[in-house]
Amino acid sequence: MKRRHLLAAAPALGLGLPTAPAIAQGERRPIRLVVPYPPGGASDIIARLIGPPMGEALGQTIVVENRSGANGAIAAEMVARSAPDGLTLLMGNAGPNALNQALRGERLPYDSVRDFTPISLVSSVPMLIAVHPSFGPTNVPQLIAHARANPGRVSYGTGGVGSMPHLSMAQLGSVAGVEMEHVGFRGGAANMTAIIGGQILLAADTAPLVLPHVREGRLRGLAVTSLARMPQAPELPTVAEQGFPGFEATSWSGVMGPARIPEAEVARLHAAVLRAMALPDVQSGLQRQGIEPRTSTPAEFAAHVASEVRRWSEVVRVANIQAE
Repeated sequence: MKRRHLLAAAPALGLGLPTAPAIAQGERRPIRLVVPYPPGGASDIIARLIGPPMGEALGQTIVVENRSGANGAIAAEMVARSAPDGLTLLMGNAGPNALNQALRGERLPYDSVRDFTPISLVSSVPMLIAVHPSFGPTNVPQLIAHARANPGRVSYGTGGVGSMPHLSMAQLGSVAGVEMEHVGFRGGAANMTAIIGGQILLAADTAPLVLPHVREGRLRGLAVTSLARMPQAPELPTVAEQGFPGFEATSWSGVMGPARIPEAEVARLHAAVLRAMALPDVQSGLQRQGIEPRTSTPAEFAAHVASEVRRWSEVVRVANIQAE
């Protein structure tokens, strides 16, 4: 799917949208934008950056609500069961909206494709593979060689079973033909604490979480999992350019609502997202965190979710990953 970096024709994005003066803030009910993770993470940062300008474009207050648990499934289920009136939205994410489906299948209390109305993608976030400074490998080929020479003795940490970092490393092990043991922590912060403290020597997590520790010398970065290098850390090579052409494993976020939101309301919400995403302050705010701004049409977003469910279901099958 084509990546859409932010649109230059920002004034055109507002066509057909009522502005704040045209609709007084009290005339429409507030919109809840539900974040499926605790405050402080990438999804929360994105929601709080785009929420105010979206609200201004819509003439409505947008209230960001954090509802964490079950790798985002609690929030996703709540939004899926909400009225399709455009007043309850989800800051959708690869975790609750693709990986959970891949891991749990029909046991999931919602269907990631059928039970949501995609509005627009808003971001893409690569994973960053890093090691403790005391660990020998300085690049991905050396890591793979070390794992091959020490079967069953190389473990890596992530923020939990079924997370994007977990499946990213499982995919790497699969394409490289090596087995590495997964150690799942309760969240990315705990994962970082463990590797910085030397409890584990290898870890993967979202780039915004890992990069500050690499810059401060507490960790050594081996690779990012996007196809292209990160502008914020151009010195870090990709996995793809280290002997694994085409390797890509990136998380993503996007605004979505429950299924069956009327088309006119979808168009109104989509225009508001694009208007917010076109703002220089929003773009720079995301990029400072290592988050790549990215937008789409609702149809492109729907196709992306379906593709991600298929892709990660295959990774889960090949690696025989079991949901907790």
